[in-house]
Amino acid sequence: MTPWDAPDTFAATWQHAVSARPDASFLVFEAPDGSVTEWTYAEFDAIVGRMATELTSHDVGPGRSVHLALTNCPTFVAVWIAASRLGAWIVPSDPMGRTPELADHIERTGPRAGFHSRDRAEVYRRAAGDIARFPIDEADAELAWLPDEEFTEWPQPALTDRAAVMFTSGTTGRPKGVVITQANYAFAGTTMARAAALTADDRQLVVLPLFHANAQYYSFASAISVGASVALMHTFSASGFLPQAARHAATCASLFAAPMRMILARGEATPGVRLRHCW
Repeated sequence: MTPWDAPDTFAATWQHAVSARPDASFLVFEAPDGSVTEWTYAEFDAIVGRMATELTSHDVGPGRSVHLALTNCPTFVAVWIAASRLGAWIVPSDPMGRTPELADHIERTGPRAGFHSRDRAEVYRRAAGDIARFPIDEADAELAWLPDEEFTEWPQPALTDRAAVMFTSGTTGRPKGVVITQANYAFAGTTMARAAALTADDRQLVVLPLFHANAQYYSFASAISVGASVALMHTFSASGFLPQAARHAATCASLFAAPMRMILARGEATPGVRLRHCW
């Protein structure tokens, strides 16, 4: 019989990781131009605190939602964790979605704010109505636009509090909004970490889009649950996957059949690859 850990919230899981490993690497981000920025758990927690200050100034708090239409970038991660710690919830959408799709997600979830690429601002503007909009440079690793003040009056979310609503692809009808709780995120992380024998010394390589559950559950949540690190790539490249794995000393990754086939077809033998596990 499997001995399960006591349930926890995703917000508490993040706090535990920051407290236990403040100076350990949390996030490595490789931007489209190849530049690399790295944050420790403590450094990124400071960004989360600043992001929470910005979110609360737009009425994003317990029980409120925030919409995300971003490719893989530090802003997405900061909003996600800040919203979780605030007891709010995220609504991630395909950043390349068209106005009707984005408008449908926004109308059905009532977010207080929306984050989108400044390069796709017009599509988003037509979908967003009158919510507060944040046009983001998805390559930005400084986040200098955030306020200097870090939020400190953190609530204590409950296990069953909503942490996200993710929409299905709509292959069998209108996309369904699937509710993800605080405990869902935490449980997915600890379960995946245990299944992959993940330790604090591991590094997850993330090339799949953050607006999907895979990157959130199997890579980020699992890493946070054990205090491991994540190397986040701005997009997927079949020929670039193995060099990225070597460059960032990644030990674990999560993919599905299509990108695996593309890597096998286009990838070349690459020295220095340390991947021990590809889920």
